[in-house]
Amino acid sequence: MQPFSSAVVTYWDGLFRYGIPVPTASGFSLVINPHLTTERRAMVLVTPNGTMRAAVSPCIASTMGITSDSPAITLQWLREALHAAGVEMHAPDVIYHVPGTGLSETQGNASAEVRQLRPEDAVLFDGFMAQISQSDQDDASVEAGHWAAFGAFAESELLAVSSLYPWGGASIADMGVLTMPRARGKGLAASLVRAMIEYASKCGYEAQYRCQFDNVASNRLAASLGLGSYGKWEVACSP
Repeated sequence: MQPFSSAVVTYWDGLFRYGIPVPTASGFSLVINPHLTTERRAMVLVTPNGTMRAAVSPCIASTMGITSDSPAITLQWLREALHAAGVEMHAPDVIYHVPGTGLSETQGNASAEVRQLRPEDAVLFDGFMAQISQSDQDDASVEAGHWAAFGAFAESELLAVSSLYPWGGASIADMGVLTMPRARGKGLAASLVRAMIEYASKCGYEAQYRCQFDNVASNRLAASLGLGSYGKWEVACSP
């Protein structure tokens, strides 16, 4: 795994190390973490080097009969037990962070105007969103009311938007970005992600970029910017 900031490592390690360790097998680790919320009552993280980690809430552990004295558990057993208990998992997101080596020299779209959106841009933002499918909106989680929102303009037309917000009570800012379908592939998203990373850094936060593991364009964007994959993260669907 690439070197990441201490804030990033501390946050993710806290999820998968804090709590009651459960006996495991096959290079897998599992803890019962009492701080997990109902929305995140079960989660799995598989890192690029193959490390497999999971955490469950005490309620989920009780439901599945998992204790510190359980026989050694594998990830496959956990997945099957969660399914049997009616706990379905979202498809994995790939978690990206800025590595210690920094970003690549990819600059995005130098001709676009990229700036933070202001209250008077609300009509433009709403008009943009009206042209984006609901599924794309749900995947990107971009909202004007987030901590900060940005837009990329070409000839005064809003062609891409992004936003970021504090994540998980840590000094991490999660990012989302959306580009008008007809304007994709022109470097607008890269310009917005760079702007958000700079903004987060100035505010004392580490930027985090998430995308679905099978979203080829989004993963390619992360790679072009030099972002490092922290791992594939799965979390339980809402109850």
